[in-house]
Amino acid sequence: MPGIGIINNPHSRQNRKNPQGMESLGYIVGSQGQAAATRDIDDIHQMARLFKSEGIEVLGINGGDGSNHVTITAFIEEYGDEPLPKIAFLRGGTMNTISNACGIKGSPAGIIMNLVRKLREGIPFETVWRDTMLVEGRYGFIFGNGLIHNFLDAYYGTGNPCPSTAFRVLVRGVGSALVGGPLAQRLFRPFRARVTVDGRTWPDTVYTAMAAGTVHQIGLGFTPFFRCEERPHSFHFLGIKCSAAAFAAALPRIYRGRKVSERKIVEAVAEHVVFESEQDICYTLDGDTHRAGRRLEIRVGPRLEIVVR
Repeated sequence: MPGIGIINNPHSRQNRKNPQGMESLGYIVGSQGQAAATRDIDDIHQMARLFKSEGIEVLGINGGDGSNHVTITAFIEEYGDEPLPKIAFLRGGTMNTISNACGIKGSPAGIIMNLVRKLREGIPFETVWRDTMLVEGRYGFIFGNGLIHNFLDAYYGTGNPCPSTAFRVLVRGVGSALVGGPLAQRLFRPFRARVTVDGRTWPDTVYTAMAAGTVHQIGLGFTPFFRCEERPHSFHFLGIKCSAAAFAAALPRIYRGRKVSERKIVEAVAEHVVFESEQDICYTLDGDTHRAGRRLEIRVGPRLEIVVR
């Protein structure tokens, strides 16, 4: 039986706080698979080659959103044209936005116990399919620059990344937007960009953020990518061009996954986006921050089967 292969990220905040919980996953899996704690990207590639040779049925990733996309990138590279195993996000991180968006609940140990039980008893897994996006050689589910990147900068800058901190930063940002305060000015720095979506260049040239997603959530329950499942092998792309105050007024609609006026946010379901800016592009992919040059491409990546329960 091919079984389960688990990649543990010992550097995730939750696993650092509870290393015994991470180690227990290997005992839970038992003869149904194996678990490995990876120190760096080379370790992940090594385990990807091993799991590929053994033909594992399910890849469990024990870490947060950043761990998920780093691991998936390594496995896509090692598997090449071969399909990846089913993916089980074990919710071992701080925010777990991708897991929430896919409807995955429970603790890492609880999720693994359910997987092992179903494997032993031959019960089919409940799964969903989600596309990935390819950005500068990395595969992920949620992309953002401008406002999105700036928000994460403020969030990580608190030194206490957790959902309650993210909520406090959001509340402060909304309050600042309503009065034109310094935090809003920091978050909503406009930039000029030429945006081409599936070969068509958008007429607008000034934005406060670009965002794209293959899952509907972006965090804290907000669902801006409500068209992400409209068409397979695509992603929902947004160009945010409104002021801080106008964006704050649109937040209830964004939270509920409703369309916002195109005077504020332009959107498209796309397979390929290119944007060129007058300055280097700082962006986030699944919560990890990166800096690119003045030209950036987003392409739809492989479609993955994700175990929900």
